[in-house]
Amino acid sequence: MVDVLLVDDSEMARFLLKQILVSGGHTIIGEAGDGEECIQKVRDLSPQMVILDLVMPKMRGIETLKVIREIDPSIRVVICTGDHQEYSVRDAVKFGASGYIIKPFHKAAVLEEVRDILSEAPADDE
Repeated sequence: MVDVLLVDDSEMARFLLKQILVSGGHTIIGEAGDGEECIQKVRDLSPQMVILDLVMPKMRGIETLKVIREIDPSIRVVICTGDHQEYSVRDAVKFGASGYIIKPFHKAAVLEEVRDILSEAPADDE
């Protein structure tokens, strides 16, 4: 299981993701409503995984992803988006995203994506 920081400007989206992830045995160690808050929490909490919305105020998801990569490249970042455009996902992967989940959330799909990302990690990293 993994320690997760949830980042989305929608409280409802964070609530739903929290319910899904906790039901899968994961721990939510923090939440943030924008990219700037996310960066501070990444520094303070050292999460193993960040689930990061692409469209947020103050600092968009791609910019936030780039900063997370500079702080700690080992953090797995899962992009969370309602944007089904291929270029958005491609850009996120180009800048280091480990995977993505699409809104609206489907419990099985979210848990499967997290499980797949964790299974790709080195054994000593979990």
